[in-house]
Amino acid sequence: LELDANNKLVSPTAFTQPLTATIDSKTCSAIRIFLELLCQNRSNVGAFIGDEESPRSTKAAREEDTPTSRLPGKKNFEVLLESDRLPKEVDGYRVDSICVIPSPPMPKRQRICALVVSDEQAEFTDAVVWQPLAVSSAQQAISNLDDAFGVLGVWPAAWVAAERVFGFCQTRRRRNQSATPRILEIGCGSGLPSLFALALGVEVFATDLEELPLSLLRAAAKGQHLDGKLHTQTFDVLDAASVSSSSAAGGVFRQAGPAFPSDTEAFDAIVCSDCLYKHDVAAAIGKILARALLRSPTTTLIVTDANRRGRQTFLNSLAAGLGLGFGGSTLPEFERVSVPSWAADDAADPFDGTSTMEVGLLDFSQLRAAPGDDRYYLFMKDAVLTIFTPLNAAPAKFIPR
Repeated sequence: LELDANNKLVSPTAFTQPLTATIDSKTCSAIRIFLELLCQNRSNVGAFIGDEESPRSTKAAREEDTPTSRLPGKKNFEVLLESDRLPKEVDGYRVDSICVIPSPPMPKRQRICALVVSDEQAEFTDAVVWQPLAVSSAQQAISNLDDAFGVLGVWPAAWVAAERVFGFCQTRRRRNQSATPRILEIGCGSGLPSLFALALGVEVFATDLEELPLSLLRAAAKGQHLDGKLHTQTFDVLDAASVSSSSAAGGVFRQAGPAFPSDTEAFDAIVCSDCLYKHDVAAAIGKILARALLRSPTTTLIVTDANRRGRQTFLNSLAAGLGLGFGGSTLPEFERVSVPSWAADDAADPFDGTSTMEVGLLDFSQLRAAPGDDRYYLFMKDAVLTIFTPLNAAPAKFIPR
């Protein structure tokens, strides 16, 4: 990489052959330009960090520093930055990093990486008479966890959720809202939306049924030195939904176990991506979100779904909890939105590898009250307060915050 006096790239070259480059980790401008080259070109590129006097091989650098990073494009890239110390193992599971460069660019950093359990077969090198069958960490997770879906990869709906979280946080920043936003992610899995929020300095509370996804999220946030504050806790949404909600509007709940975060605290946004794959789970999430809206009506909901079987069950549960769908009032629905172009590996499904171009995003914009309904419904969508007025199903009014 040849730089001029202003640290600008001299004579950019369209690389058509694999390129290996040694980058001085202290030269931030060179790293930035190199990442730009990765985005501009769609060829295989390997990079490693090392002392210029004694450079190591790309393979050695990869084995010693970080797991393989997959960047967007038709082919995979390997990018190893000393500033991002992502682990190769978390809680005894080998992990890979899935990295993306969002568009528009994120302030202060170019890429965000999530950690997922590796699907590569383990290698046994000890000279022993008998060796157990080599299995991947992904297979181990499927065997050991009640719900391993979240640690196997970044699911298509999570790309859309992360993009919406990015937009939500940027909108608040443009409006000069000084208070640090607080975001709750339900069923976070590898936690890509939470990582986007943390990179923007947001306070995040992430929950999941299993501890391993939360460990992956904590490791990814720590390894990338993200600015936000992260809280994690295991929660079963089935248990959380069983809380008596007879007096939810007044904020009073009866329960035996610890309170679910949204039952006791207010959040600026609640995120849930690709969690509607079981009917009972979908119904429970609908109840939890309805309680959250009744307790704090200006909360933004970012719910994405890849047309899982529990979608309608979720919508029915959410509507019932909010008292919608009666006497002619309309129901919330999912609108079809495109997966962002910067999603890694063409937003491939972690199970079958198929690419997903669109997913569903929860939409309240078409809600209308029933004639004679004397209640006001207040919801947030893209930082706009929506008041659904009563009396003769009047159209919704949109008032800037």
